[in-house]
Amino acid sequence: MTIDYHKAPFPWFGGKSKAAPLVWQLLGDVPHYVEPFAGSLAVLLNRPHLANRPYYSETVNDLDGLLVNAWRAIQLEPDATADAASNPVAEADLMARHIALVRWREECQVMHLRGDPTWCDPVMAGWWLWGVSSWIGSGWCAGTGPWTADADGYAYKQDRNGNRIDGVKGPIPNLNNDGQGVNRPQLREPGVAGQFPHLGDDGKGVNHAGLREPGVAGQLPHLGDDGKGVNRPQLREPGVEWHPVTMPELRAWFGWLSARLRHVRILQGDWQRSVTTGASLTLPVRQGHGPAGVFLDPPYAETADRADGLYSVDSLSVAHDVRRWCIEHGDDERYRIVLAGFDGEHGDALTEAGWAEHEWYSAGFLSGGMGNVGADGHQQQRERLWSSPHCQPAEQPAPPQASLFDV
Repeated sequence: MTIDYHKAPFPWFGGKSKAAPLVWQLLGDVPHYVEPFAGSLAVLLNRPHLANRPYYSETVNDLDGLLVNAWRAIQLEPDATADAASNPVAEADLMARHIALVRWREECQVMHLRGDPTWCDPVMAGWWLWGVSSWIGSGWCAGTGPWTADADGYAYKQDRNGNRIDGVKGPIPNLNNDGQGVNRPQLREPGVAGQFPHLGDDGKGVNHAGLREPGVAGQLPHLGDDGKGVNRPQLREPGVEWHPVTMPELRAWFGWLSARLRHVRILQGDWQRSVTTGASLTLPVRQGHGPAGVFLDPPYAETADRADGLYSVDSLSVAHDVRRWCIEHGDDERYRIVLAGFDGEHGDALTEAGWAEHEWYSAGFLSGGMGNVGADGHQQQRERLWSSPHCQPAEQPAPPQASLFDV
């Protein structure tokens, strides 16, 4: 079974893959696309237009250095990142890698991402991808848990004494499904058959009792026939039916993502840096033709009635700053801007400024957005997009179908 390469190789809260078609209707085939809150890059990866064209450019940005490192490593070193992301789901590995990632960030390695646009750490990227795909709920790499490691690499639990400490939480891996992200079952290929070890006698083949000795003796390899035991000719096959730890399909997926992101600028820092006039409008590669399309998907504000700490770099107020920027620049014909959020999150400020409000929710079972979050559980119907006055008109969608489970 092949997988959809147009997806992020990790789960991401609030991804907008289902909203992407509407976003691109509103933006059109803009010569410069800007996504200041990169997240899972769901909208960029689902762009319907031909990628990597001359005089067209795409810029993405995020404040989370671990996330940016993952995307940049997939872009620049896909095979090495795939190797590091391939690992059985194991509780001890989850804690060890979690500690290493938080420490990597604390040591300011993310500053390399700002200082050198060609730098990345594929091992840390792969570990982050594997970990976020194995993690339960929020708090991955938040650095607020009690567990850390000493100089010799031994994990221990710190005593808080009422103070904030830098460490990780120690839950068991996610066992509620058959794998997600880089661990998803669609990546598996026919390989080795699993069974219990042979216990019916005292050992056979390379384990048979006659092989046991108090020590080992050296001698020439057996050359008297065409091979025996694990070397016997019956074991030879025209091809191979096993694969290395790194799934071939994962390499193919990362290879496709690397090609797709080949000419995408991946920035790490504050969102406003990517929407300055210099960064968004006067880029030489644009040749000065056509508007810049900006898709803004900030963390939901506190007015969206959601919990804090859903992301390792979270904010309950940045959405308000984004709204103010949108209103300030919405009348500029050089911009087509689409803002994602929740119904009621921004009041009437956007519509009063001439922006159009769009409902993109379609009935389904908790897919995308804040589907299973909040006091009432299912809240997808609250998802909204707001488009600036110079955006293209949206096609009128069919009315959402009622769920079989609606009362």
